[in-house]
Amino acid sequence: MTQFEQNIKLLTLRAFLDSFYMRIHRVIYQPFLLTLHPSMSVLGILESIGGYQGIIAGVIRPVFGWISDRTNRKSYIILGSGLMTLSLLLYLLSGITAIFFLVIPAVVLSALASLSMPIIDSLVAESVTSLDRSKAYNRIMLASVIPGVVAPLLGGLLADRFGFVGVFLLGILVQLLISVIVIRFLKERSFATNSFTMHEVRSFIHRTLSPSPHLRNFYRLSALDSINVGLGPVIMNGLFTSAFGFTNFQLGILAVATAISTTLMQIITPRIIDQLGCKTTLILSYLTWLVWIGGVAISCEFTLILLFQIPAGIAIALWVPTIRLLLANSVTRSERAEAMGRVSFYRGFIGFPAPFLGGLLFENYGYAAPLWTCFALSLVAMYYISSYLKVQNNRLVI
Repeated sequence: MTQFEQNIKLLTLRAFLDSFYMRIHRVIYQPFLLTLHPSMSVLGILESIGGYQGIIAGVIRPVFGWISDRTNRKSYIILGSGLMTLSLLLYLLSGITAIFFLVIPAVVLSALASLSMPIIDSLVAESVTSLDRSKAYNRIMLASVIPGVVAPLLGGLLADRFGFVGVFLLGILVQLLISVIVIRFLKERSFATNSFTMHEVRSFIHRTLSPSPHLRNFYRLSALDSINVGLGPVIMNGLFTSAFGFTNFQLGILAVATAISTTLMQIITPRIIDQLGCKTTLILSYLTWLVWIGGVAISCEFTLILLFQIPAGIAIALWVPTIRLLLANSVTRSERAEAMGRVSFYRGFIGFPAPFLGGLLFENYGYAAPLWTCFALSLVAMYYISSYLKVQNNRLVI
């Protein structure tokens, strides 16, 4: 095994540690914000600005992906962990002082920390041969979902019994450990470093606003999916807390159920992709997503909502590695991190109002309104994949 193939082991460990805390964080984050008394629409605005697919992440990921394609990967992965550490420090201070204002820079910093995500995905692709990419992405994905079997339950229990501050302190320690591992052990290939001309900058802007023809429908699908996810799933814990009064422990149970489903499904996902191909796998992902959204929309009982976390996990397990593999196979190494970051650009710019709109739908029309809107958009997305996404040999084509 080469030193670059060893990266997969290190990135798998990094994914496990990062996911262990972040799955705790996702369970307690929105309930924590609600203790500072914002409305659901304000919570949605915070997600729109600094969430996983917010506008800040949408701008920062393609820019740093482009830069890393011309310099290196490792330093930006370290930078991402450092920014996340600072964000958690501000959340910690906000929890101690009960000052909502501190949440705003914390949200911004956590969004900036996401700059490393397309860079990590690119490094995974570059550390193995093209034939092994599906297995490598699946391995990273599996390491990300396994902590969800325990971590959300633990986080909800800790938050209910001891408050939110200890949870943020745990996150700081995890990020420091990740930084040490990456600095000490991660390897990367050499890069050409003399490409920051004005012509290159203009070319980057042009590619961002007008991507290659074979990638355009892929990015449009990503943008449509970001609206779908943002309207309901992104604010789901807030919806459950506000509508049904679920405790942090109950939210943890729901997250664990999703993680178990994702983990089990992830074991066979590479075989499904190999047998059905990327396009059919994406359609299958949306079919199970429809079952989840529709089921949760008509459910008020905790037990029923828990049951519908099973198709949610299946949908995630099918979607995430398939999307990454499809894009990685469709671009060259020199543009890979930029192309992966550009996914966030379109998701961020098109989808950033969605969590705010989801909050408004909830406040004006009730719990089910944003979920049924997601259901309708899921049908549109399935049609779009079937009719407009052109794929051959698990690569995007015109």
